Amino acid sequence: MHFKNRYYRVQPHSDGLHLCVNVVHIHMIPGYTTPSRNLFALLLLFLSVVASGQTKTPERNPAQFDAYIAQLMKRDSIPGMSIAIIRQNKLVYHKGYGLTRSDSTQAVTAETIFEAASLTKPTFAYAVLQLVEQGKLDLDKPLYEYLPYSDVAADERYKKITARLVLSHRSGLPNWRKNRRSAELAMLRTPGERFGYSGEGFVYLQKVVEKITGKPINEFMEEHVLKPLSMTHSGYVWKPAFDSHVALPHYGGENVGEKYKPDQANMAYSLQTSADDYAKFIQAILTPKSLKTATIDQMLSQQTQLPTRFSGDTLSTRLYWGLGFGLERTPNDVYFWHWGDNGAFKCYVVGSRSRKEAVVYFTNATTGLRLISDITSLVLGYDPATSGFLGYQTAKKK
Repeated sequence: MHFKNRYYRVQPHSDGLHLCVNVVHIHMIPGYTTPSRNLFALLLLFLSVVASGQTKTPERNPAQFDAYIAQLMKRDSIPGMSIAIIRQNKLVYHKGYGLTRSDSTQAVTAETIFEAASLTKPTFAYAVLQLVEQGKLDLDKPLYEYLPYSDVAADERYKKITARLVLSHRSGLPNWRKNRRSAELAMLRTPGERFGYSGEGFVYLQKVVEKITGKPINEFMEEHVLKPLSMTHSGYVWKPAFDSHVALPHYGGENVGEKYKPDQANMAYSLQTSADDYAKFIQAILTPKSLKTATIDQMLSQQTQLPTRFSGDTLSTRLYWGLGFGLERTPNDVYFWHWGDNGAFKCYVVGSRSRKEAVVYFTNATTGLRLISDITSLVLGYDPATSGFLGYQTAKKK
C-alpha cells in the first residue's frame, strides 16, 4: 500500500493553550512504499500526544520519532544524518542516524562532523555584529572605505556595497564568479537593488574584517564564535581531531566521494561542525550571548523581501532576509532559517525566537534538503515556504 501524499501534523494554537490537528501533505517520492501498520501507528502516537494534553514534542517519543526519521532517510536515499532539537532554549534531543559512509559500520552520532556549507554565513554575521557593537564596523559605511577591492574595482557601483547589504544579500555581486581562479569579479546589479544570494559578498566582507581586526579570519572566528560558545567540535579549517568521526559525501545513494578538508577559512561555506555544536550557536541567538538583545532584534529584522523561488521575480508574502538569516512570517510567528548546500552535504536550520525552539539537521547526501518540510512540520508545527523557495516542494509533491 502506498502513502505518498498525506500525514497528520500536530500544531499548537497560537496562544499555546489549545491544540488542533491539521491535514497536510507529506512529500514522498513516487513509488516509495510505507508499511501501513507502521505509519498508522506513528500517526496514532502523535494524535495520542494531543489527546493527553501534551505539547507537540516528538522527542518525548524517541522510538517512534527515530522510526519516522529512518523512513525519511530511506525514502530519499540518505546514508547519514544528525539532528538537534531545542525547546525553551535547551537541547532536548540530539541524535545521529545511519552511517558516516555507506560502505562502513561507523554510525553517525550527534558529534559527527559534517560540512555546514552556507550555515557558515549566520555564524559570520554573528561575529560581524560584535564588531558593530564595538564601534569597529559601521553596517552602512561603504566597505571600500575600509578596504578597496581590486577584483571588482572596475565597476564603480561596488563602492555602494556595505556590510548591511552583504549580510542581507543585496550586494549586487554574483553568488560566485564564473571562473573561481580568476581575479576578475563582475557585478550583477546595483547594490541595494534587490535580493541576490552572494557568497562573493561574504568573501569581500571577510577581507574587510581581517583588515579591521588585523587577524586571519579563522583566528577571529575562533575567538568570537567557537571558543565563547564552547563549540569544541567545530572549525573553519580542518582539524586533525575531525578525522576520527567525519561524515563522507554521497553522490546518489551509495556513491561515496572524497571529503574536502579546507585549509583556508571561507565565511561563505567552510565551517565543519556537528549538530550539537551548531545547536549551541542557535541557543546564543534564542537567548542572546555575546550580542545585545537589540542587536539580535536587528539581525532578525526584515531587510529585504524574497522571491517565491530562489531565482524568480515574483515576490513572496512570507519570505524575507535579515542580517545573516532568512525570515518566514506566518500568521502565528516569525521563524529564522538558513540552508546549506555543499553538493553532497545538505543541511538546514529553522527556529522560533518567541518560542525559543529550533531544529538543525545535517546530512551527507545530495538529497538532504528534501527533508525541509517534513522536519519543520514535525518539530515546529508549520509547513514552510522555504522548501518551495529552494525548489524542492514541487519535486516532492508529484
